[in-house]
Order: sequence, then C-alpha cells, then structure tokens
Amino acid sequence: MDDELALQSGASVLGSIGDIFINADGYKKSISSPGAGNYITMAKAAQLGKVLFGQKALNNSVVYAHGTGTPQNRVTESHILSYVANAFNLSGWSVSAVKSYVGHSLAAASGDQLMVALGMWQHGLIPGIQSANKIADDVYTENLHILTQDVEINRQDVSFAILNSKGFGGNNASAVIISPDATLQMLKSKHGSTAVSQWKDKNIRVQQNSDDYETKYCRGKISPVYIFGKDVINSEDISIKESVIKLKNQKIPLQTTHQYAQYTAKKTMPEA
Repeated sequence: MDDELALQSGASVLGSIGDIFINADGYKKSISSPGAGNYITMAKAAQLGKVLFGQKALNNSVVYAHGTGTPQNRVTESHILSYVANAFNLSGWSVSAVKSYVGHSLAAASGDQLMVALGMWQHGLIPGIQSANKIADDVYTENLHILTQDVEINRQDVSFAILNSKGFGGNNASAVIISPDATLQMLKSKHGSTAVSQWKDKNIRVQQNSDDYETKYCRGKISPVYIFGKDVINSEDISIKESVIKLKNQKIPLQTTHQYAQYTAKKTMPEA
C-alpha cells in the first residue's frame, strides 16, 4: 500500500519495493531460450541497491534466483549473476532459489520468491538450496556464493534483496525488495519521527488483532467464508438496446458517434 496510508492505518511494515525492472530479450533464435534482457534488469537492480544503500549493502544483499535448475536455465542465469557481480566488484554474492523447495509455481513463482525474502528478515534465515548434492559443473560460480545450506543472518545487515525472474522468449524482471528496518528508516526520513512514533502505537493494536484472529482461526472458532452465486450477472439480467446496455443496476452507454464516421460511406437500405 501507499507509504502514507501504511502509517495512518498502523499496518505492519514487512518491507517495501524499491523498483521492478522489466526488459524483453528482443530478437530471438528459433529455439525459445533465455536472452539478453535479464542482464539489463539485473544490472539495473544492482545499481539501484548501490544508489540507495551503498557498496557495502550491495555486497551484503541476497539474490533469490529464478532457479529452475534446468540445464538451460542454470547455465544462463548463473552467468548473468556472475557477470553482474563482477561488474559491480562483488565477491561471494549470496544466491538462493525457492524453487528447490516448492518447484515451479508458474505465475505465482515471483510471489514465492517475495515470501521467502520477507521471511528472511522475519526469521533471520536465508534458506539454502539443499535439493542437490553439489552445484552442477556447468554452473558459473565466480564472484557468487550459491548457498547450499541455510544461513543465519542479522536482519539489520541485509538492507535489500533482489528477486530475479527470467523469461523464455518473453519479459525478464528483477525487483529490489527493501528490508523492513531500512523501510522504516526511509519512512522516518520522509514523514518525520512523530509520524513513525504514532504508527508504532497503532501497529501494536493491529498486530494484536492479527494474532487474535490467527489464534481463533487455528482453533476452529472462525470458519472460512464461502459465498456462492452472490452478485452473479445472468443472461436474464442483461438488456441490450441500440444505445445502451443494462446490467442489473448498471448502465453502459453504446457509442453513437465517432471521429472517423464522417469519412465512411454509410450504407442505406434501398427504398421499397
């Protein structure tokens, strides 16, 4: 949500989005395979992290890779990460991949990455890639630290993480996710200490309400809400006339004029 709304509502601050960089590969060969676009998005993401928090924070950042582990992906993505790390003078850039736990959830894969990143700061732990005995020989590892075991961290030491998503024949995306501590410091700088202090008071109640709801739900005191057929628009609810469509209580006007109508030859029926 908007940062000002978060402060006003007392919402728990789990982190924030610095930016999301998207770039298509452009010209492709006949076979669908990762291309140049992901180099661009990763470089932009790394540069943004450095601009916001400095070189040391970039060194301490974590990349949650697309990480499908296929021969096509692991070679190309590891080269991208290694190449970008070298360009930014990084040594031992931490890399993990949640697909080693949950597989490829397709459209929701980036959501999986985001939850793991937020969980890293909440629990102080980076989950390592433990689904393989060793890193494949064709994986590029220069300037990278591909984590094969869980790593405990001090959440204040990691200001941001980068989520990477590679598109086979489509768009690539790299997102900069800022830690909750760094986000709160930015909110304090932007809105002032008083606003953040008032937010903390509101957030106490929000967290208590959240904990109470979760406890009741887990104990079966709150049932799932299942609504069937509410507000469904059926064919008998639709009325169409030449100038308007009616859907229950809603009216949708149909266009009766157009800027190009004057240039078209209107067809007329011959006289009887």
